[in-house]
This record gives sequence, structure tokens and C-alpha cells, in this order.
Amino acid sequence: MVDSITDFSVQIAADKALVAKKQACQQLVYQFNQTRPDQGKERKQLLKQLFAQYSNTHIEPPLRCDLGTNVYFGKGGFVNYGLIILDIATVTIGDYVLIGPNVQLCAASHPELREQRMAPTACGEPISIGNQAWIGAGSIVLAGVNIGENCIIGAGSVVTKDVPANHVAVGNPCRVLRPIHQTELDELNSHQN
Repeated sequence: MVDSITDFSVQIAADKALVAKKQACQQLVYQFNQTRPDQGKERKQLLKQLFAQYSNTHIEPPLRCDLGTNVYFGKGGFVNYGLIILDIATVTIGDYVLIGPNVQLCAASHPELREQRMAPTACGEPISIGNQAWIGAGSIVLAGVNIGENCIIGAGSVVTKDVPANHVAVGNPCRVLRPIHQTELDELNSHQN
């Protein structure tokens, strides 16, 4: 038995250790989602218990995630309503990342072989979102995807492949639309200072 979910990519979904970790996560998620709007301090404490790394990213409830212990949040970001994180693999979200409502970060998957799906077996690949990226409303980011820093992902996109830093990408499947020019980056950075 492996102690950490991140030590392997294939896991029997009914494994007792995995089920226990998921139940502990669900308890914290439930408590977070039941907080009142004036309970910001309590929300932050629950998120610090839930995630592997968390400092001061603002997250609006409701939130859903599988384990929490594989999620790493940078500082200063904003997450709107309805974020879903399937984190059987590591999900890393950089500093000052903006995430629109109803975004799904799906680091979990299922194997292609029928025998493994019947087991049941779960697998996953890490997701990484770079600093100052913006993920538009209703977007889905799939397992194994890296989104570079300063990227803008258009609303409703399904991100199946990596997006290089400093690009706008949109669509289903998500495709790079254009680079973000240095003058645009300078303007964005001037608003944050």
C-alpha cells in the first residue's frame, strides 16, 4: 500500500485509504460550503486544512473536490462560484490566477482498457496553471494539461492540450488564438501594482 495518492497514477477506486481521504475531504468541503458570507476567516482556515498549499486566494462557495491534498494554490487569486477539482493527481494553480464560475479542473480520468475500468480503477495526470492566468467561465481543463503564465482561456473552452505562456486560447477543443503582446502584459501588470 502506498501512503500518498500522488505516488502512483493508477488506483483502485474502492481502496480503503483513498475512500478515507475522500471522506475527510468531503467533510471539509461541506463545512466550507455551509459558511456564511461574513465568515471569511473561518473559510480560510477550512481551505488551509483542505488543500496541500493555500494562503490567500479568495474562493467563493460552492466548491467541490475529491481529495484536496493534491491541490496547490498560489497567492492572491480569485475563484468564482462552482469550482470542481478532481485531484487524484496534482493540481497546481499559480499566483494571481483568476478562475471564472463553473470551471472544472479534471486531473482524474479512467483507463482505456475495459478490464481496468471494470475493476474500478482511477488514474490521473497533473494539471498546472501558471501565474496570472485567467480561466473563463464554464471551462474544462483535462488531465495532463499545462497552461502557461498570463494565458487567457476563453469561456466554455475544453482544454485538452498544453497552452504556451502569454497566449489567448479558446474553443472546444481549445486552440491557441493569438499571443498576448508585451504591451498588453505591461498594461495588465500596471493595474496590479
